[in-house]
Amino acid sequence: MNKLLYQVLDNLNEGIVLLNEELQIIYWNYYMEDITNLKRYDILNQPIVDILPNFSMRYYLDAFYDVIEQGTISFFSGAIHKQMLNNSDHFNLKMSRIENEDKHFIQLEFMNVTSQFNQIKQLKSYVNKLWDTNRELKEKEKIIQKLAYHDKLTGAANRSLFYEVSSSLLLQAKRNKTLLGLIFCDVNKFKSINDTYGHEFGDKVLIHISQLLEKSARESDMVCRYGGDEFVILLPDMKDVDNYKVVASRIVKLTKKPVKIQNITISLSISGGISFYPIDADTVDQLLVKADAAMYAAKQLKGTETYFYRME
Repeated sequence: MNKLLYQVLDNLNEGIVLLNEELQIIYWNYYMEDITNLKRYDILNQPIVDILPNFSMRYYLDAFYDVIEQGTISFFSGAIHKQMLNNSDHFNLKMSRIENEDKHFIQLEFMNVTSQFNQIKQLKSYVNKLWDTNRELKEKEKIIQKLAYHDKLTGAANRSLFYEVSSSLLLQAKRNKTLLGLIFCDVNKFKSINDTYGHEFGDKVLIHISQLLEKSARESDMVCRYGGDEFVILLPDMKDVDNYKVVASRIVKLTKKPVKIQNITISLSISGGISFYPIDADTVDQLLVKADAAMYAAKQLKGTETYFYRME
C-alpha cells in the first residue's frame, strides 16, 4: 500500500482492518487505534482472534471463510452482535473480499452506530413517557367521567346518566317490542330522620339505601339517585308487568331488617311506584310522572312500610 492510501484510510471516520488468508492483521487504521486503544505496531501480523477474542465465535469464523473462498459480503448488525470492539459502543460490521494479484484479503469495516442507538433509546424513553402520560390522562378521564355521571355521595348513577341510559333503553324496547319498567322510590319519613339525627346521619342512610337497591336489582338493571332521597330503577327487557315484583320483593325483604348507622339502630322503609313502556307511557318523562304518582299512592296506602304500587 502506498503512503497516499494509508492517509486516506487513516482519515476515515470508521474502523478499517485488513486480514490475510490466515486471518492475520496486516492493516489497522487510526480509528481502530482510538476505539480499541491498541496500536497497530503492537498487533500487526497477529491473528485477529487473539487481538479481538469475540471473533473466535463460530459465526464470525464461518463468515471469514465464506468471504475468502466465495467472495460473499457479510454484514453484522450492532443491534444483534454487541461488544464487537468494546463494552460501550455499537458497531455495524461489513466483511468483503479484496483481491490483489493471486492473493485474497478480507476487509473489515466497523461503522459506529452508537449515536443512532442512543437516539433510539431516547425515543423509546420518550414513547414510554408518552404512554405513561396517556395512561394517566385516561385514568383521570375515567375519574372525570365518573364524577360527571355518578352521584358523589352514593356512587350510584346520577340524573344525567339516567336520561342518557333511559333514552337508549327506550329505543331498544321499541325496536325489540319489549317492556321497559321504571321504579320511582323514596325513603319514608326521610325529612324526620334528617331533623332527628342530623344531615350526616341522613347521608349515611342514603348510602345504605343506594347499596340496598343495588343488591336488589338485576344485573341488567340500573339504579340512579334522581335527587334528594329519590331513586329510580330502570328495568329493561321485561317480559311481563309482574316481573318487577322480583326486584320489589328483594327490597321489601332487605328493609324488614333494622340497620345500625353511627351506633344508632333504625328501621327504614321505601315507597315505590312502577310504570311501564309502552303500557303506561311512551316517553321517559311520562314514565317518571306515572311512576311518581304511583309512589305517592303507595305512600298514602302504607307509608310506614316498604310498599310498591302500580296505577292501573
